Amino acid sequence: MISSTEYRGYQIYYRITDRVDTLSLGKDIVNKKYNVIDRYKDTERNFVARVEIAGKQYVLKSPKAETVIPQRRVQTMFKKGEALNSLMNLSQYAKEGYNEFIVPRVVVVKRGMFIEESFILMDYIEGDILRTEEDIDSVVEIVKHIHSAGIYHGDLNTSNFIKTKDGIKIIDTQGKRESFWNFKRSYDILTLKRDLLVMSFNYPVDEKMETRKDSLGYMLAFMIKGFKQIPFVDKIRNLKRGLRNKGWKI
Repeated sequence: MISSTEYRGYQIYYRITDRVDTLSLGKDIVNKKYNVIDRYKDTERNFVARVEIAGKQYVLKSPKAETVIPQRRVQTMFKKGEALNSLMNLSQYAKEGYNEFIVPRVVVVKRGMFIEESFILMDYIEGDILRTEEDIDSVVEIVKHIHSAGIYHGDLNTSNFIKTKDGIKIIDTQGKRESFWNFKRSYDILTLKRDLLVMSFNYPVDEKMETRKDSLGYMLAFMIKGFKQIPFVDKIRNLKRGLRNKGWKI
């Protein structure tokens, strides 16, 4: 169960089973009582860092894209936002026995009409990047498991997995579900096929995933993915990235 508390203009969301610990962590985030040890990403659209709070290390993420990109910001008027979605979805999956996810400890959100600022705090877990074909095999089994429940990643690259002492875990996902078709899950598969580690081994993703290429969802995902790879479209997307790097909010 997830509860929430208002604190200094922010809503702190936390799992009720560890209320005292996580509520305190949320207040520390609001009060900026943490030390940044290592910055993984620090851009206008995203902030991810390893931080220390009261002698313990965590990963702190602020999904700023939904506050600076106009179309995404408007959507937050009607949506919970990435931070709260992540906490709610991944907490539920942990209850259902899906132990592949790293569940957030606490989420902090400040909103008016739109989300103005949000943070996700997760335990920092020692681990390593994926390197081998056997690692990809493990990823495929994990993906097949969550896909069977309708859960998709949304950015299915091997860089969004970490090898820990307890096995390979998924990171950086909201863990959304699709209730019909298999468009999002098919898009996951198409994204994985273009992953650098996967391509370096010429890994047979479709064979291992038992991909149903004749499904409507897959055909639609294939068309959209192909459209984005047309040189003219890719040029426009690169232009947008360049403008974003210059501070344009598009």
